[in-house]
Amino acid sequence: MDKNSRNQQGWLKRIWHNYVVRNIILAVSLVIIVVFLTSLLLNLFTRHNKYTEVPDFSGITITEAKRLASHDDLRIEINDSLFVAILDPGVILEQRPTAGTKVKPGRRIYVTVNSSEEKTAQVPYVAGYSLRQAKNILETAGFGIEKLVYVNDIATNNVLDERVGAQTVTATSTVEARIGSGVTLTVGRAPDAELVAVPRIVGLPLREARSRIWEAGLNIKGVEQDADIDQMNIRQARVYMQVPEQGQRKELGSGVMLYLSLDSTRIATGTARSDKAGTATALRERAILDSLSKAGFRGDELQEEFEWTLKVDNGEAKPEDRPRLTEQAILESLENYGESIDEGTDERFTPDEFFPE
Repeated sequence: MDKNSRNQQGWLKRIWHNYVVRNIILAVSLVIIVVFLTSLLLNLFTRHNKYTEVPDFSGITITEAKRLASHDDLRIEINDSLFVAILDPGVILEQRPTAGTKVKPGRRIYVTVNSSEEKTAQVPYVAGYSLRQAKNILETAGFGIEKLVYVNDIATNNVLDERVGAQTVTATSTVEARIGSGVTLTVGRAPDAELVAVPRIVGLPLREARSRIWEAGLNIKGVEQDADIDQMNIRQARVYMQVPEQGQRKELGSGVMLYLSLDSTRIATGTARSDKAGTATALRERAILDSLSKAGFRGDELQEEFEWTLKVDNGEAKPEDRPRLTEQAILESLENYGESIDEGTDERFTPDEFFPE
């Protein structure tokens, strides 16, 4: 062994016999080994970079779905059931994640299956609640709103009456209805109730679109859908157009028309168009308010003039109709609260006496 080799070995021995240096080397080596093993185990248990595409389970039975899922190491779990009369019991109606989604092996796929019989439940009593509270209570119980009927009342959006078909729901009743069916609510509207802005519903599924419209105090005027939409795939459909457009102001109880599609391009185009229309509506309203403010309108008078201008601009009223609007409000008040001006007297007045020809 030459002199250089002996010197190198001696240097290594001196380092190794140094307690501090030796422990540092051992610690670094241990960290490297732990990191390596951790990475190896993570890749083994999390199956790093291993993905599988979720199959389409809609329309097949749970047994078939589980057999198909086992090929891709996926697990099927039922998390909900609905009743669709035209379909066989037990077939899958909806899945989450949707077909085509890339997931890791072992992932749970949650499905909604078709029930063997129609589900019913007791309709909760919501009279006395605000419209928003009533809607939330009904939706939590599995119901929706069939129609909002507005009547004159001192409080706006206070639920006065509740019906399911011809049956009135009361605090002591036990009215049952099919899960998913709608409830008709009679709701109050004060004489000075403001117009409401139509919410943005383009891009939403039908269920969420309906919920937002009801919460705004509006009704569903109708739903039109593309020819390829059926009861199997309607939950995947989205609103691509709404009439009126988002942002337009309407009276409480007005109707909104919905148009559904499964075409993602059509939905994206409709969303962009709706947002553009909403921006234009907001700019128009700002211009009207600025103009009225410059003309000297303030407070409630400004709001009243603003809403009247919108109705005229939208073709919902004519300028010459305006004086009769006040008269109509008084007439409706007389009809609701009686024709007696002073209950302490027997003297009665008819509506015609207030507005002589």
